Amino acid sequence: MQNKILIVEDDTDLSTMYKIKFEKEWYEVKVADNWLTAVTLVTEFKPNAILLDIMMPSMDWFETLRVIRDLAPSLNTKIIMFSNLNSKDDIDKCMKLWADAYLLKASTTPKDAVEKVKSMIWNTSNPVENNSQNKIIKECPHCHKNIEIDINFK
Repeated sequence: MQNKILIVEDDTDLSTMYKIKFEKEWYEVKVADNWLTAVTLVTEFKPNAILLDIMMPSMDWFETLRVIRDLAPSLNTKIIMFSNLNSKDDIDKCMKLWADAYLLKASTTPKDAVEKVKSMIWNTSNPVENNSQNKIIKECPHCHKNIEIDINFK
């Protein structure tokens, strides 16, 4: 079975760059540039992981995350929030809606994203062991699982 990733990103250049990198790593990749396509692809494509941009036009990302999370557990899909927002409030909102990880766009390369997805899908790394200045581990208040957040608080 091939690993599948859904990239939800409205920046065509960025989504293309990430799509190419994931395809080079043997992932089947679909890209959605709006919430309706994203939600549709979650059920039709059934990705192992979703790289979800927060700031997209005409999209309430909190509602989109909630809808995707409602669909994703039955698919065992990992949801990785992908944004340049680095406020604690935004991250806390993501965690309350059960995001599995948070990547800061400004400090994440396509290679970093591939490694993060690999580690989450295959559970190849222990987030606590890989903890660095850029990562914090928090427990989700709803499901009580550990969530790794890659971000610098400034």
